[in-house]
Parts: sequence; C-alpha cells; structure tokens
Amino acid sequence: MEQKHYKTMLLIVAFILIQPVIDILTTASILYIDFPITVGIVLRVLYLIGMSGFLVWMATKSKRAKAYFIYLAGLGGILLINFVVNYLTKDPYLLVEELTFYSKVVYFHVLFFGFLAIFQELQRMGTKISHLLIRYFVIIGTTIGIVFVLAHLTNTSLANYARSKEGWTAWFYAGNEIGAAMAIILPVVALYAIYKTTHWKQAYYWVPFILLSFGLLALGTKVGYGGVLLTILVGLFASGLFYFVKKDRSKRVRTNFVITAFLLIILLVITPVTPVFGNMFAHLNILGFDVTKEDVLDKKAKDKDKNADMISELPQLTGDQLENLVFSSREQYRANYKEQFQDAPFIQKAFGMGYAGNYEEPRRHQPLKTIEMDFHDWFYSFGYIGFLYFVAPLIYFSIMYIGQFIHHFKASWNYFNLLTGSSFIIGLGIAYTAGHVFTAPAVSIYMAFLFASMIVAIYNEGEQII
Repeated sequence: MEQKHYKTMLLIVAFILIQPVIDILTTASILYIDFPITVGIVLRVLYLIGMSGFLVWMATKSKRAKAYFIYLAGLGGILLINFVVNYLTKDPYLLVEELTFYSKVVYFHVLFFGFLAIFQELQRMGTKISHLLIRYFVIIGTTIGIVFVLAHLTNTSLANYARSKEGWTAWFYAGNEIGAAMAIILPVVALYAIYKTTHWKQAYYWVPFILLSFGLLALGTKVGYGGVLLTILVGLFASGLFYFVKKDRSKRVRTNFVITAFLLIILLVITPVTPVFGNMFAHLNILGFDVTKEDVLDKKAKDKDKNADMISELPQLTGDQLENLVFSSREQYRANYKEQFQDAPFIQKAFGMGYAGNYEEPRRHQPLKTIEMDFHDWFYSFGYIGFLYFVAPLIYFSIMYIGQFIHHFKASWNYFNLLTGSSFIIGLGIAYTAGHVFTAPAVSIYMAFLFASMIVAIYNEGEQII
C-alpha cells in the first residue's frame, strides 16, 4: 500500500516536467484555435483541483497536512469575503474575470502546501528532495533551451515585442512568464553543472546552462539578462568562497571557479550585441532622449581609454524616468491603483478591490490591466487583511529557513543553499518588479516546487544536502 502511495506522489510531482510542453501547446491553441479556453488553462486547473483533493486526503493522515489545509481553508474564506464585498461594491462586476483572477492567485499557495506535504512524505520514505529538484529543473531547463535553439535555427520564433524593441520567445506565447520561469530555473541548472563538473573534461555539463542562458538573453528583457548575470555571479562567489575562505582546493572548486569567471567575461563581452542592450536605448527614445546604441559604441571605440567620455553620451535621467526605465510603465498603473484605493470605502481597504481595481466597463481597445507587480497586485486586490494572509506563508517559512541556515551556519554555506536561495530571491525580485510569478500559474508552479524543496531539504538533509 505504501509503495502505491509513493508512486502516486511521484506521479503528482512529475507533472512539473511537462510544463514546457503545455506552454507550447497553449501557444498553438492561441494561434491556431479560435477558442478562449486553452490547453494550459484546462490542464493547470485540473491539476489545481487534483492537488487540492490530494491535500484534503493527506490532511486526514498528517497533522502538518491538516495545518496546511486549515490555512488554505482560511484563504478560501478571504476570497469569499472579497467576492461578496466587490460584488456589492463594484458596478459593473465582471464575474468571469474576477473568478479567473482568483484561480491564478491561489495557485502558488495550493501547490506550495501540496508539494510541501508530498516532499515531507517522500523524504520520510527515503527520497532525497534536493536530488529531485535538481533532476527535474535540469530536464525542464534543457527542454526550454533546446526549444529556443530550434526556434532560432528554423526561424520560427515568436517576437517578444510588437514595436521598436527586439527579443524572441521561441515557441512560447507569453514572454514575461517564460522569462520569469527560466530565470528561476537557471541557478538550479548551474548547480547541476557545478556538481557534475569535477574536471575540465566534464565541462560539457554546462551545456544545459548555456542553452537556457541563450534563451534568456534572446528574450531581450531585463529579467532575462539579470537572471543570467546574477546566476553567474553567485556561482563565481560560491566557488571563490570555497576556495579562499573554506580552503577547499579540490579540482571541482578550481574548475568551476575558472568556468564561471570565463562565463562572466563572455557575458560582459557580448552584452553590446544582446537584444536587451539595444532595447534599453529604444526605451530611452520612448522617453524622449535622442541617443542610440551605435552612438555609445562608436564613442567607446574611438576613446577606449576615456570611459568618462562614453558615459557622458548617456542621458541624465530624472527619478521618474529611471523608474519608468526599470518598471516599464508599471509605476503608472501602480499610481492609478493607489489613487483608487485611497478613494475606496473602508471595507475595500480591508479586503481589497478585487481584480483590476474599481474598473469601468472595459472597451475593446482598452482591456482591463493589473499592475503586473505581484505584491502590489496582492495588496490592492485583497486589501490589508488579505495581503497579510497571502504573504504570511512566505514570511513564516522564510524565517524558518533562515533560522535553520543560521543554526547550521558553517555547513549551510554550500552550493545547494547558495544557488537555490538565489533562485528564490530572483523569483521574489521578479514578482516585485515585473510580476507574472505569484499571479501566473505557469510560473508559480516552479516557485512552489522550489520553495517547498528548499524547506524540506534544509530541515531533513542537513550536511548531506547534496
């Protein structure tokens, strides 16, 4: 009976492996089938329902799973209050859009607690959750990287931008979502390469990392470039920490220190030809500055030893312009929501304004929009009480993780914790700045899987973490 239970849990977890396939099928259904319900929506809603049912069953057998279920029941209560408040307050009230939004924002929480319960049980049965995380994320990352390469070679990639900016999304429809997912996965792929590469002859283990990095750079987004840069820097820092501080002079540490340093140099050298570099200047042109990438590069070529002259070619941005460059106009939506929230009745301040704020009837050419900064969307959509309830698991389990890290401080400074931790921090950073992490099921499934894995691994695997 226990063996059957074990296989069932592995099957539930393995759903994450087919996410890239689901995303590609979703693209096909959007482009070639004129129907509002896509393959991705159907499969992910069914998985949400299935995970919820499994967690209910687990709650009858485990005190911890019961506690997770109680939290989710409370979350359901928050959504019910939000529904009633906004149904009675907002006119018009777009029922389908509001309910769809609910299903998206609860996805992370349901899957996080579901994965947490499953991983704790799998760990009890002898499975190393750290190995499971790395194996699955490497498979997913390699798949996505190969798709980007194939799309590029066959010239079938979708454009990430409609107008002046450059960037490609391969066969994935939503650039923001696939970019966030790839950035979260990348440090774990680097972790795999580091552990497998113990000699120069094994440098081919970095191929999945390079493939996925190619895809992230091809997107032409700040998220994509920043994800690659931060991952390389963390890998370099970790190897340097082992070599110089822990005095680990093994071939693995030396080899990976040189490889990550080499990758950093390559990234910096190719930066001027990456789409994101040109896109920054395209955005500056939108802000009214007449400066081009060619102007800056020509100036640098002529005055190689005069960096100050090159920098002087860049415009001096005001605070608002810099904010617009970083947040890509999201700060304007945030200001609009803030104004709506200040004018909202007290009950909406407490429990939120629901989806897209206190909207009017949307027009065809002006669809409803959220801020696309997840924590802000949580706050304005669910108010003070709802926001605190939504962030409570992130805060609680982060504190637990940090406490365990400090308790085993010396042993905790390992490749696994540093790189998975950077994955989580990247996810939080994207959620705050660019969104599409905690409000997009296609991405939140990775964050839920990652965070649950980190919690179980640091508590139950300790110094044997990997």
